[in-house]
Amino acid sequence: MTISFKKSKDFIIILLNGSLDTKLSKDIEEDFEHILSQYPKMNILINMKELKYLSSSGLRTIVSLRSVLNDVNLELRICNMGRAVKDVFEMTKVLQFFKVFQDEESALLGINELNSDEID
Repeated sequence: MTISFKKSKDFIIILLNGSLDTKLSKDIEEDFEHILSQYPKMNILINMKELKYLSSSGLRTIVSLRSVLNDVNLELRICNMGRAVKDVFEMTKVLQFFKVFQDEESALLGINELNSDEID
């Protein structure tokens, strides 16, 4: 699992690559905390294009990030969510609480938000 990020206007774009499982979720949580401490007033976009697997612990980390951002009136958006990752969000019934977009450009512009039926 690798994580990288880049800055784009009002958003920090986090790129997840590989599998976010129980073993790695604590490390990713620390990475998220580090990014938030560096950019405390920035919204977050998680690009899941290269995320192949997400465990319930990994999902908890993402839900936690959303809560932290909401508490300070910032936004978490997600793009490029694949079928396997969507299934985890749906099984745990949290998909409805996230803004999901087809691609990075749409997410940054805040246009064409997908409903759950439209996600691959």
